[in-house]
Amino acid sequence: MKYTPRHVKKFLEEGKIDPELWKIHFPHLLPSHVPDCSECEDKKNDLCQGNKNPVDCFLGIYAEEEAKKAADPDKKAHKEKSKGFFPKGKRSKVPAGANITFDQSKM
Repeated sequence: MKYTPRHVKKFLEEGKIDPELWKIHFPHLLPSHVPDCSECEDKKNDLCQGNKNPVDCFLGIYAEEEAKKAADPDKKAHKEKSKGFFPKGKRSKVPAGANITFDQSKM
């Protein structure tokens, strides 16, 4: 996919791209410019294979971090927490707004 500066700005604001890491890799980048792989500091120092879209690289890093969080067995899932919070057995059998002080069936 071809990314625009608006995409990059949105990803930075949402936290899908780490802003500090982005500035390390592209220190002289203007906000109105989407970088190329050849502009990355890792590529210049021969630490990366290259030939990738840098935005896809950073989004891949975010996806890996999210997968690690999801695979962590120590943390409970959101559904597991909510089951104990809402008890199922105690439901009112009286309709809302009904006056229960006297028998309304004989009115």
